[in-house]
Amino acid sequence: MRAIAITLTLALATLLLSLDYHFPSGGSFAYYVTRWEEIGVPNLVSAILAGWRAYDSLGEASLLFTAVVGFYVLLGGKKK
Repeated sequence: MRAIAITLTLALATLLLSLDYHFPSGGSFAYYVTRWEEIGVPNLVSAILAGWRAYDSLGEASLLFTAVVGFYVLLGGKKK
């Protein structure tokens, strides 16, 4: 079980480190107002929600996963 937890943690860390975190010049408002069609969403509000909420949800899911695995490992895993 620990090998699976370590493998999943490393896979998640690799995914998060491979994301593009560059800061667009002009701020996020100017970026979304001028390029919202690039996201492939029909309107500006949905483009902002799709762009930012995806990162937020990924962060929440990884935090919950880390907490569950941490408690499992801390409590000794499955008893024999």
